[in-house]
Amino acid sequence: MKPQARRKWKSNDEPSPREKREMINHGEWMEEREDSPRKAPFPFRLIAWASLIVLFFAVGYGATSMLFKWIDREHPDAGSSNLISTPEQAEQLSAGMKSADEAPPAFQTLTLSIPEGTSFVTRQIRCDANLREDVMTQTLSAYMDAVKESKMLDPVANCINIFQSGDWLYLNVNQSFLESIKSLEQDKASLLLVGLVRTMSLNFEPITRVKFYVDGKEINEKKPVDMTVPWGIRGS
Repeated sequence: MKPQARRKWKSNDEPSPREKREMINHGEWMEEREDSPRKAPFPFRLIAWASLIVLFFAVGYGATSMLFKWIDREHPDAGSSNLISTPEQAEQLSAGMKSADEAPPAFQTLTLSIPEGTSFVTRQIRCDANLREDVMTQTLSAYMDAVKESKMLDPVANCINIFQSGDWLYLNVNQSFLESIKSLEQDKASLLLVGLVRTMSLNFEPITRVKFYVDGKEINEKKPVDMTVPWGIRGS
């Protein structure tokens, strides 16, 4: 006897009681329990979650408001020192801000090592405490002005610009500076350049050597002193 062919099911078919029992025995059918929980439709779940968030927000806002009211009631003067409530207090604040704006700028005290005779004398100067390069330029200008007092430099001799790299300082001077050096005796020219190196080294570590250029070009002069090499303090 041929086995009975299995019935082909469609999605909307409902098996007969006998077929349902056979399918249950073979594990092909499972009865739905009436008490099995079902998820609510998505729109209802979305509304429930939104309501819960609103509830939590309302509870938090209310609790925070009650806390601040309690603080204000228990400590009525808290923070009042930081408030301006009268015209007199506003005037005092404005006067304080104005005095701070009018405060004198900070200064740096620097030391010049100026040649005098066969040695050096020191002189204190004050420079605006700005950028390092600006302070270096002010210090170098003050040194040249001091040397010009003893007629060792031409009045129009100056430094065009400066550049530092590590312990080397590069000075780009004008032609008048070089001509002034050439007009001096060897000892005086040497003292002038050593004083310049000492001044920059004392105030601006780690500078120990100074290389000179004229109008951005290498110097080839070796008399009365050798300007082709960097000048440094002995032992540095």
